[in-house]
Amino acid sequence: MIKLIAIDIDDTLVNTKKEITEHVKESVQKASAAGIKIVLTTGRPIMGVKSYLKTLGLDDMDDQYVISYNGSVVETTSGKLIAAQEVGYPAYARMTELGNEWGVLVQTEMLEDIYTTAHDINPMASRESYFMGMPIKVRELTEMPADGEYVKVMVIAESDEIDAVQKKLPADITDNYTVVRSDQYFLEVINKEASKGNGLTTLAKHLGISMDETMAIGDQQNDMSMVEVAGFGVSMGNGIPELKQIADAVTTTQDEDGVGVAIDKYVLDN
Repeated sequence: MIKLIAIDIDDTLVNTKKEITEHVKESVQKASAAGIKIVLTTGRPIMGVKSYLKTLGLDDMDDQYVISYNGSVVETTSGKLIAAQEVGYPAYARMTELGNEWGVLVQTEMLEDIYTTAHDINPMASRESYFMGMPIKVRELTEMPADGEYVKVMVIAESDEIDAVQKKLPADITDNYTVVRSDQYFLEVINKEASKGNGLTTLAKHLGISMDETMAIGDQQNDMSMVEVAGFGVSMGNGIPELKQIADAVTTTQDEDGVGVAIDKYVLDN
């Protein structure tokens, strides 16, 4: 019996218009009404999740949960922290150095603001700022606090540039941090111990829920760890091939109510 469903947001919970369809909303709310924990699990901070939580009736609650920053932060939807793992200033400084060398934008996301040394902000970074509900602040590295809350570092560039960056990242990054592709335009560097899978495991343990009683739904590389660790893992129809290979099932696409279809079929038994 499924007691917790972890759901990625972009191109999973929401369609290509960034909307939750009526079918998805109804299925999620039916599962929630049945006592199943619905946990939005995302690379976004909680500020970028609030509107969707409100739509689903899960916002600002002490007994509902969010896994944010790709598993780096586990918290209630009211903002009470359960677990957090930061990536730290050295990762941001090193990735900024590499970004300047390779001509790609690098930024870090803290709990409330986005920082970058780049004076030219590309459209993908502007979009990220908008959907996160977080301002971008341009600061030199010397202006940044060494002990700040550096939750994650992102490379934001065109898809082919991200492909190239991912292939040539040096060992001091790949050995010491977790590197995940969260979107065709986004490459994220997070704490070595942080992942959506670890975030899901931490929350399930906190709630006294067995991993066999969990379900995870996603579409991208950063969703693989939670789809693999969950008792039942589901890939979206628009998911990457690597995710489909490890999933227990493949649902329809984000524009075909994939999350709602999966919840109906595998949880609500409709």
